[in-house]
Amino acid sequence: MFGFTAPAPLAGAFFCARQHVRGGIDPLSRYAAGIVGSSPNRGAFSQASNRGGMTSFDGVVIGAGHNGLTLAAYLARAGMKVAVLERNAIIGGGCSTDSDRLPGFRLNLHANFYMGMSHCPLIEDLELYRYGFSYIEPPVQQAAVFRDGTGIVIHKDLDKSCASLARFSRQDAETFRALWHTYCIEMRPLLASLLYNAPLPREQLLDRLSGPQAKELLSHAQHDLFSVVRKHFVDERIRTLFTSYMHVITTENVAGAGIVFPAIFANIASFTLPVGGAVSLVNALARVVEAGGGQVVTGADVREIKVESGRATGVTLADGRFIAGRKFVASAIDFPATVQMAGEELFPAPVREKAKAWHWGNHSLVTLHLALRHAPAYRAAAFDPEIARAYNIFFGMDHIDEVASCFEDCAAKKFPKVLMGNGACNSHFDPTYAPPGQHAAFWWPFAPYSVDGGPQEWDRNRKDYTQRILDYWRVYASNLEGDNLLGSTLFTPLDVERLNINMRQGAVRMGAYVPSQLGINRPHPLLPGSRTPVEGLYLCGSSSGNGGGVNGAPGYIAATAIADDLRLKRTWTPVPPPEWKH
Repeated sequence: MFGFTAPAPLAGAFFCARQHVRGGIDPLSRYAAGIVGSSPNRGAFSQASNRGGMTSFDGVVIGAGHNGLTLAAYLARAGMKVAVLERNAIIGGGCSTDSDRLPGFRLNLHANFYMGMSHCPLIEDLELYRYGFSYIEPPVQQAAVFRDGTGIVIHKDLDKSCASLARFSRQDAETFRALWHTYCIEMRPLLASLLYNAPLPREQLLDRLSGPQAKELLSHAQHDLFSVVRKHFVDERIRTLFTSYMHVITTENVAGAGIVFPAIFANIASFTLPVGGAVSLVNALARVVEAGGGQVVTGADVREIKVESGRATGVTLADGRFIAGRKFVASAIDFPATVQMAGEELFPAPVREKAKAWHWGNHSLVTLHLALRHAPAYRAAAFDPEIARAYNIFFGMDHIDEVASCFEDCAAKKFPKVLMGNGACNSHFDPTYAPPGQHAAFWWPFAPYSVDGGPQEWDRNRKDYTQRILDYWRVYASNLEGDNLLGSTLFTPLDVERLNINMRQGAVRMGAYVPSQLGINRPHPLLPGSRTPVEGLYLCGSSSGNGGGVNGAPGYIAATAIADDLRLKRTWTPVPPPEWKH
């Protein structure tokens, strides 16, 4: 779940998260002032939930990442008493913020760039601004910097973006303008509808989408990630930017992967920074659950989903306790683990086979976090001063062939000769990320989980890998040394798996973005709309339909399914089903 979010609208997801400040009052101040009640302590069940030695709720959610908490928050608003059970000592999953590795500095260990928040229904439906969640949307959104000191900048202002692109190619600037109007404006509501409704089979999708624009959108399925970029752009530097941008959601470069292009492009100027850390989103969602009478319990390691007479009735914890879910059990953990916990024999053979063969991915991310006195000074700012104000910055690659080289090394389980990726200096936009007058910056280049002989090499050679990544970064930024560098810490693909057991082999999306694991295929066409063959058991994790990014879509879709099945009175207006007849 690193940073971004987005398979394709047709094949999966895009991003989500954003700040709402109303009446000029900061939402964190609202919470501190008592606008909403304080949260009870987590880590134990309240006595009110215990009946005769059994702990019982209307529903149980396995996993307190943002998807599980999204589902629980919606159903709490619908009057359900829900328990969210988290194996770790802290909630968050992919929305984790650490302040111990570099004391005084807040580090987002997974998701950082919350995208597409203005189209995310969670914000308004759950009134997250009342529960402590806000975000910042920088006016200079993206930059790509190159070794020769040049760079490209993407702004929220379309004309400024086109002016930057035109320095490299006027043709590409005009193409960008046309794509912006199509996917960032005209078809954006359709992309949101595709994201927040259960994925449809191809036949139904084609029946709902017609006209030349829909045909063009669907035509991207004919491409891989490289060819879809070549389809639109001609300049090699610009192609490199967009190929990197497409890969940054850890999509695999395979035939059919080009379908993600429209949804990814739609978010190119919709990157936001969560105020106070990525964890602020899950904290706000947990407060909604608790305000509705539910509980969020940490240190609750679910080992089995209890099924009686074909119906899910609750879960058994590692310590032997049984937690009853009278009306439903929802799993926000990975699809293969859910099948094992419930019992493989309860699922059709094709589903069992898919779970056993689940493709976690060929590449992950390795993140170097820096504590600095001054923000990174990129040499390319001399070419375009706006680079110094950019939020998300790409570097490491000057040509599309270098992008290919990086992923070839990842597939071969080698430390890449070409390090490429993106990063940010969060404290440049939100000073709460670092002590006063200092800065927190990171860069996460692509890397394999198993490297140079095995995943344990990340631990054995941590110091060497840290130095190699820092040296590469220094090619682009001039001040990452001496008194300006206060400290560093490396978060490796092996660390990803340690922190989140669902992200096996460092799979930050809980499953690779390949056509066989996108859209209706995520996780399997026989498990539509979050439902399973087990009555009362639902899927709502990142390996579910439209999952893998910070958008809450799997949780939202599962909440809709449960509300329909239990005939609950919704407190929200559902996102309209997708349709395009133009």
